[in-house]
Amino acid sequence: MLTADNFLDNIHASPILIVDDNPINRIFIEKTLQANGYNRLLSVASSEEALEKIILFNPDLIVLDIMMPGMDGFDCCRAIHSQPDYRDLPILIQTTLTEPELRVKAFAMGAADFISKPIYPEELCARVAVHLEKRLLLKNLQLYKNRMELELESARQLQQAILPGASEISYIEKICNLDIASHFRPSSEIGGDFWGMKNLFAHQTAFWMVDFSGHGVAAALNSFRLQAYLKEHSSLAARPGEYLSHLNDKLLHLLLRGQFATMFYGIIDTQSNQLFYACACSTHPIILRKATGKSQFIDGSGNPLGIGMHMYPTNTIPFMAGDLLLLYSDALTETANPKGEYITEKIIKEILDKYKDESANHIKNAILDYLKLHAGDKLSDDLTIAICKRSSSINYNK
Repeated sequence: MLTADNFLDNIHASPILIVDDNPINRIFIEKTLQANGYNRLLSVASSEEALEKIILFNPDLIVLDIMMPGMDGFDCCRAIHSQPDYRDLPILIQTTLTEPELRVKAFAMGAADFISKPIYPEELCARVAVHLEKRLLLKNLQLYKNRMELELESARQLQQAILPGASEISYIEKICNLDIASHFRPSSEIGGDFWGMKNLFAHQTAFWMVDFSGHGVAAALNSFRLQAYLKEHSSLAARPGEYLSHLNDKLLHLLLRGQFATMFYGIIDTQSNQLFYACACSTHPIILRKATGKSQFIDGSGNPLGIGMHMYPTNTIPFMAGDLLLLYSDALTETANPKGEYITEKIIKEILDKYKDESANHIKNAILDYLKLHAGDKLSDDLTIAICKRSSSINYNK
């Protein structure tokens, strides 16, 4: 990284390639630059030699004559910029040409600037300094960008790691007689959505969906923190309302002003055929009934987590063999198509009703296919979908 202390040293240490068939001009340019602190200079007498040396020398700037025998400066400039590694390499053209069309041609070939002959030392050094400063700043920016991409990729992998993996899902499906499918896609590299599950007892399995305000790094950091709380053992985990109240107390001391989370937390009890749940301003979960083939909404209202002292009630609803629970983040219903239209909850219900006899994975794919037709690959926010279906006598093939 460049600092104020080493910036000038970096400028003076930048490699500069001088291309001119006139030895007097080459010596003049080289001595002028050396007198002004530049210490990595290479002079060559032709465009052909410049193209040979450029890979080994890897210059940050080229001072190039236009009128040379063999390949002239125009073609040399074009040849250099045709190489991907040197597409942005600044080239200063030294010339006596004054015709506007020739200068336009030089810019079209990739020239960054002109130095008129006869060359004035002060002008040469000033133009060299300007373009080297720009070059180094761009290189530094690219290094920073590369580092950030690596760090974001690491964060993305960490975020994927907090979601239930294939082996965990398979285990829960087997011991709890459930059919589970999920999808997670952040709107940027990382986001604030996540879902999870945990087997509490032989006949009770907890499912949750969380959506933090905003997206990106801040939302992802908050999701990591809350996930740590969810992984902790708590005697309250079997009582959804009390558990949400407990998590709300935790987040009150954790989140910055203006930050909050919405959450659904439910427990599927296969012994009592009930779904016990509590909501904190979540999107409305949907239950697809096996008996009727119709879907119904669960009220997801309630106060968001992290904005005040609140108590959350535990609600109870039947959840029979063959019933399906759909959890989704608001990107599903808040991503507009080019006409400004949205996927309504009615449309989601129609998709569920249409594929009522299909596996959880099939229904998930049907929802995603509809979303893609609706809005392409553009999302308004992070998208998470989790589907849990109580298995009946049907063996679903994923």
